[in-house]
Amino acid sequence: MQKRMKKILLYGFCIWMTCIHIPSLSLAALVVESEVVSGNIAQKYVDRSIKLDNGGIYHPSREELVIDLPAGSPVTLRYYVDGSERNIFFEFAPGLDSLKNFTPDIKKDKSPK
Repeated sequence: MQKRMKKILLYGFCIWMTCIHIPSLSLAALVVESEVVSGNIAQKYVDRSIKLDNGGIYHPSREELVIDLPAGSPVTLRYYVDGSERNIFFEFAPGLDSLKNFTPDIKKDKSPK
């Protein structure tokens, strides 16, 4: 139920941002759902992508995003899967489990109905 509510809120926010609030961004790609993964860096590539010890390859979302840790170092990534099934990371922190999962703060309406 909580995961469903998170998706509903995220979709509503995306619609508000693209259709009502900022029409010029309506063609921009939006992240619908992100995941967090931790592991040791198994390999670093020239294009700044990294391979973790889980076998997954993660590509940076922007050019200036560079993980400056050596191979073998533990890291945590926040990523999403794009339309071509590539893992795109947009946030990282050194260490295992060093990023928290995103959970929206949902406040229940306690007013009488």
